[in-house]
Amino acid sequence: MFPRDGRPTSIDLLPVSGRSDTVVADVLRPIGEALDSLGIACCLFDPSDATLLWNRTFLRFFPEHADAIHVGEPYAENLRRFYGKRLDAREKPAIERYIAEGIARHRTQQQPIVFSHGGRQLRVASLPLQGVGRIRLWREEALEAGGGLTASGNGCPEFSSLDGASLFDHLADGFMVTDPDHCIAWVNEPFVHLYGLADRDAARGLRFEAVYRLAWSDAAREEHPLFEQGLVVLEENLRFAGAPFEVPLPQARWSRVVVQHGPDGRGYFAHVDITVLKRQQQQLVAAERRARESETLLRQKSALLEATLERMEQGIMMVNAQRVVEVCNRRAMQLLDLPEDLMASRPSFQSVLDYQTAKGEFASTPADVLDFIREGGILQTSQRYERPRPDGRVIEIFSVPIEGGGVVRTYTDITDRRRSEARIRHLARHDGLTALVNRDAFLESLVEAVRAARLGAVPFAVHYIDIDRFKPINDRFGHAVGDKVLVMVADRMRQTAVDGEVLARLGGDEFAVLQYGAGNEQAARSLADRLLAALAPPMQVEGHRLTVGASIGIALYPDAGDDADLLMRHADSAMYAAKVHGAASVQLYARGVPGLRLSASP
Repeated sequence: MFPRDGRPTSIDLLPVSGRSDTVVADVLRPIGEALDSLGIACCLFDPSDATLLWNRTFLRFFPEHADAIHVGEPYAENLRRFYGKRLDAREKPAIERYIAEGIARHRTQQQPIVFSHGGRQLRVASLPLQGVGRIRLWREEALEAGGGLTASGNGCPEFSSLDGASLFDHLADGFMVTDPDHCIAWVNEPFVHLYGLADRDAARGLRFEAVYRLAWSDAAREEHPLFEQGLVVLEENLRFAGAPFEVPLPQARWSRVVVQHGPDGRGYFAHVDITVLKRQQQQLVAAERRARESETLLRQKSALLEATLERMEQGIMMVNAQRVVEVCNRRAMQLLDLPEDLMASRPSFQSVLDYQTAKGEFASTPADVLDFIREGGILQTSQRYERPRPDGRVIEIFSVPIEGGGVVRTYTDITDRRRSEARIRHLARHDGLTALVNRDAFLESLVEAVRAARLGAVPFAVHYIDIDRFKPINDRFGHAVGDKVLVMVADRMRQTAVDGEVLARLGGDEFAVLQYGAGNEQAARSLADRLLAALAPPMQVEGHRLTVGASIGIALYPDAGDDADLLMRHADSAMYAAKVHGAASVQLYARGVPGLRLSASP
């Protein structure tokens, strides 16, 4: 990771001079990965403004520093190189003034600023880190249609809210800083959770051994031998910064501790939860012990495993460190349409991918995933994702890396599960009888329509519809006939509405339509009249000739209100006015008109 000449290569974070490369990398690599993955450039300086470390995104934003920036370089030299690329011949005589102003701004900056550099719009924040120095963070900004961004002092929430604590809280691992007296000065939130503390303050001022004792204070008595073992490990390893060490925690958890001491006597500790790894190691040791005790038992279990693999509902494939497929059960071959003779030949994993590509397996796969497949299709981390197959099935793929190289993959057909979930989501938002959207879904669409209209979208209309003469049909012929009438009403409304309009059954014999683009009374009335005409013809239901109509109340946005609830109430009021007016009539809500008599028509 660190060449012998000390120059940076393609690495995550560069270390403080004179420290162990391996240990520092273990401590600092997560910081670089976290910031690089967020597209944030960073450069860290000690209290004297000497450069300590930087990440890949920094070199991408500022290529002029590549092969030039180095650990211990004063910030002034960094600025000199920066301004040397930016200033023209007229401004270069003032470079020292620019450098002095840049140093002062670096030390006192409280709010982010935005500037252009190398064709990018960058927002920079300068943040103090207790016990370390100061960190500068850059993030690329997207240009706005109006002409870009300005270097104002107004805060960017993502940067102005960051401080030293929140930066390290983005790491997955625990992090701890100790003062020269070996007392804890600061910890991040993952550290608090790992050691079961109430908050950060519970650790401040204590030595790590005391925190470790607190973590074990409520442990069961049978776990005490592990606690004593951990105390011995701490005593042997906290005296000096050596290799990483591991300590047990209550409830069969484990933490790996990586220590690095600074020249000022401060200590920097990374705490990684390795519980899963330890459990895997313990399982492996137990398996090896059982194998040594009885080869016959091992052969029996191997035979049982093979039988299990062949009868599993899941497909399973094991690829070794040389990328050769050692195991592929019958279910995997079925799910992936892989030929038995190919898999029996112990093919390379790349050969399997090539076969699938030739068969059109990845015809609809996104380009970035295709690039990953062409590069080998295996990550060295656990990964779970879903892949639609050309035959319409959905396969869930779960990959787990094997210690020493290779991977185990399971393939599960989740087609029925996804269909069931889609059906449940549909039922949650639709009326079970008519398949129209229900009241809740209609109100969501109405709220969104109000929001869009406030932003400049074309106004709309809400139609509140009550079916006339439905109750006598329901009372006389029963609910079964009544339900069929409601289904036919919904079908006629669906055939009448324009694509994109939202139709809903609000409950009972009440329906609603959200009519987009209805900017005036005429457009709204046109739809209402078409609905009345569609509902007017008699219906043949179980040998009965039945006739229904509708009373329709209309609320136009924004004349009838600019709020979803208000529009619904006014459309409902207009509907009742229409019902009073007579069967098969339409009433438009009008503000300030008693009795809502405006724009009524039979």
